Order: sequence, then structure tokens, then C-alpha cells
Amino acid sequence: MKYIFLLFSLFLFSCNTENQNDIISETIEIQQKEIILALWDSLTAWYWVEESENYPTQLQKKLDEYWYKYEIINAWVSWDTSANLLSRSSLYLEKKPSIVILVIGGNDGLRWLSTVELQQNIWKIIDTFPDAKIVLGWMDIPANLWISYRNDFKKVYTEIANEKKDIYFLDYFLEWVWGKKEYNISDMIHPNRDGYKIIVENLVKFLEKNNIITK
Repeated sequence: MKYIFLLFSLFLFSCNTENQNDIISETIEIQQKEIILALWDSLTAWYWVEESENYPTQLQKKLDEYWYKYEIINAWVSWDTSANLLSRSSLYLEKKPSIVILVIGGNDGLRWLSTVELQQNIWKIIDTFPDAKIVLGWMDIPANLWISYRNDFKKVYTEIANEKKDIYFLDYFLEWVWGKKEYNISDMIHPNRDGYKIIVENLVKFLEKNNIITK
């Protein structure tokens, strides 16, 4: 009887040890995940779509599917301008992101704000994260704005990318999505689920091609 009890005790101890090892392994795996910080405005949120359908959530699923060990933090604020984003960007320093995906300026453009100030704000946001890889994305603004303003708007991003060589410049973040009815909600500004899916596919290809994400 004592022999049977001893075997049973050893069995329980073995099970508990295995469970504890699994928990420890899972904890270590979580701790080892690097942080990707997604900085944008309502286009990063889930405006008129489910939260599971926005671009950061879909990107997280895609990275998990490909066995990349990254955790994405969605740092969005609707109607955010570059000045507003600059004022809160330092709040995310404690997260110690290794990658920052920065796509900002759309609301500056819609409000006809100064492109000079836009460029200065983006520079300061970039300087907030000196230890992170910066992915700077450009997006178009509505065609009904003056052509000279639209040209100045895009020049902000190309000049930053040309001047700071260690920035990864994604020339058109909304490629194949902007202006296409089937990939946007009714306002023709915010992507729908399928639009975000295209954004994620393009983004993953860009991150892999430039070795920004690693396994």
C-alpha cells in the first residue's frame, strides 16, 4: 500500500513539474517578444469595423501565423494630428518598442495645417525613439485639395526619408486601398476589413524584404 502511495505521489510531482515547466516556458516566450508600436490615428483603430479587423490586429495574427515573436501595441487616437501625436509619443517609451510604424499627417492635411510644422513634428516623433527601427509610411490626401499643397505634403515624407537613411520609408501605406470603393467604408477614407487585409499583406512583405522583422 505504501509502495502504491509512493508511486502515486511521484506521478503527481512529475505532472506538477511538467505543468510548472510549461508555465515557465510560456512566460519566458511572452517576455522575449519584441514590441511593435503602431502609431496612427483613426485609420489604426477600428472605425466602422470590428476590432479584430483593424490593421494592427490582423498584423498580429499574420505575424503569429508566420511564427514571428512580436507583440503589437495599437497606439491610436481618432483625429490625431502630428502635433497631438508628438505630445503623447513619449508615453510609450516605457514599452521599449524595437519597431515603430509611424503613419501620421492625414488629419494635418485635411485641416490644411502647415507642412513645415508637420515635418518638424514627425522629426521629433522619430527622435523620441532612438533605439527603435522606424517605418515611416506616407499616404495620400484628397484630390480636391490644392495640388501645390498636396505636393508639399508628400515632400515632407520624401525629404525625411532621403535625409535620414536609417528610416524605412514605405512610399504608399494605402497602396491598392486608397480611393477604391470595395476596400473602404462609405466615407472613402477609412479602410474596411478587406482594405486592412491588403494593408497587412503589403506591410508584412515590406517588413520581411527589409529584414525589419526577424525570427
